[in-house]
Amino acid sequence: MTRWHALVPIKQGGNGKSRLAEILSQAERDLLSLRMARHVLFELGRCSSISDITVLSTDRPDWWSGSWAADGGQGLNAEIEGWRQTCDGGAVLIVHADLPLLNAADVRNLLDVAEAEGIALATDRVGEGSNALAIADGRPYELRFGPDSRRLHAAQSPAMRVIQRTGLSVDIDTLEDLMFARAHGFTG
Repeated sequence: MTRWHALVPIKQGGNGKSRLAEILSQAERDLLSLRMARHVLFELGRCSSISDITVLSTDRPDWWSGSWAADGGQGLNAEIEGWRQTCDGGAVLIVHADLPLLNAADVRNLLDVAEAEGIALATDRVGEGSNALAIADGRPYELRFGPDSRRLHAAQSPAMRVIQRTGLSVDIDTLEDLMFARAHGFTG
């Protein structure tokens, strides 16, 4: 069984979930982000094939006792690549922290596909973003998280399987995302 290193980037400070500012106060957005991050970390912890979980953030969250990588402000892709280099070519999983419907079965599915094929990506509901990326075989790969990331990631590996499961595809950035998540069981 492949042993996976998982990374969860967490945005801290007053910038998180800014597109929800019209409907949620800063305190509500911070609480929403915290609840989702803790949920994602809990579900990753339920996956026996994940040997370690690292949080990437500007400051170590006081509620997190696991591994932590300091975000030095180089940009998300550079920060993730820096962390990936510490994994010595091992299998890596990058999962965003705003997936309120994620469950361990979703994660295991993504990892199983990546183990079988070398790499797998989980896209968002609209099929444009990358909510999770699993690289099992240590291949060189340019991380392209951000706008249009699914297309940019897939262009590097055209045969890569792209998975769209509810738990992996429902991220919360907009009011529509929040309403969709609530309609599917999220109580936040």
